[in-house]
Amino acid sequence: MILAIAVDMIELRLLIRTSRQHTRPVIAAFRALARWARAEPGCLSARLFLADGDPRCICYVETWESEEAVRQMIRSPHFSRLAALMELGTEAPECQFRLIAETRGLEFPASVRSDLNEPRDPPPKTTTP
Repeated sequence: MILAIAVDMIELRLLIRTSRQHTRPVIAAFRALARWARAEPGCLSARLFLADGDPRCICYVETWESEEAVRQMIRSPHFSRLAALMELGTEAPECQFRLIAETRGLEFPASVRSDLNEPRDPPPKTTTP
């Protein structure tokens, strides 16, 4: 049985680790790539993060509005540049395409936490000898 899931967005998440001497130029290259990605049709965002405590670990995230937009990006020079940056890592990169079917805001934890305010049965009384 095949289960069809409606996907609203796709997130490309890339983690790479660079050598100490290449960290600054690689970060600069990812910043340039992010500017280019944001100008591409269908790109909702492009962000760059450094791991806390390990600035050689770089996380690059692009969010795309649809699978078709991601497919077009993969066929473009943009993805070729991204693949070239992956080659600069000291280890094999971790690259994921996350299919996002639903996104919830702060109303989700608010609704979960509202359950805490509902009356509950009191805890059982214990007797002390």
